[in-house]
Amino acid sequence: MKTKNIRAYAVSYEDDASQGFEHLAYILSLDESESLFTNARMSGKVKFEDRAGRNFTLIRQNDGDFLIKKRHSWL
Repeated sequence: MKTKNIRAYAVSYEDDASQGFEHLAYILSLDESESLFTNARMSGKVKFEDRAGRNFTLIRQNDGDFLIKKRHSWL
């Protein structure tokens, strides 16, 4: 598992979710990514997809950090 920062949030992810990390870190605007982090912080998790249609979930962990998990199309 890798952990890197996106806009001061510690975000962990496995290799299969690296596109989700890149989407949050480099593609989305500040307002778009901040909205995802806020929603995940409030509700515990938020689903999102990148521009290629790959599905991910941003999950708030108990320690306040975040985790990106890849979702499969049948979930």
